[in-house]
Amino acid sequence: MKNFFLSLHMISMCLVIGTLFLQSLSVVFRLRLKTKEERAGLRATQVRIHKFIYYPILFVTIFSGVFLAVKTQVFENGTWIYPKLGLLVILIGLGILNGVQIKKDLMPKKYAMMVHIAIFIVGAWMIYFATVKPV
Repeated sequence: MKNFFLSLHMISMCLVIGTLFLQSLSVVFRLRLKTKEERAGLRATQVRIHKFIYYPILFVTIFSGVFLAVKTQVFENGTWIYPKLGLLVILIGLGILNGVQIKKDLMPKKYAMMVHIAIFIVGAWMIYFATVKPV
């Protein structure tokens, strides 16, 4: 059972980070579109992806991660989980910011690109903590 949830957690984590990464990049691309109709069409697709792919897969990731943490007693045995949980909170915040940015253009292109880069860096550190498990 542990291997199933570990596989589920790793796959869903990759999908969450990948979805956020592509969504934030598509926000940057949408800001470059010239016509209002093109922006509206891309925005509608982005909203659907954010609602029906990002949030459900985020729920699966958190559920499988909690199951694994309880099953392996990681809170008692390792200190690496706490920075990873902190990064998870940051990643969820970036996901919320990305969702707000999808619905209405709040930031100029250069700041939207910074959110995109931050998602990449936070995702890379989360994968590092999960695989290396530094003490």
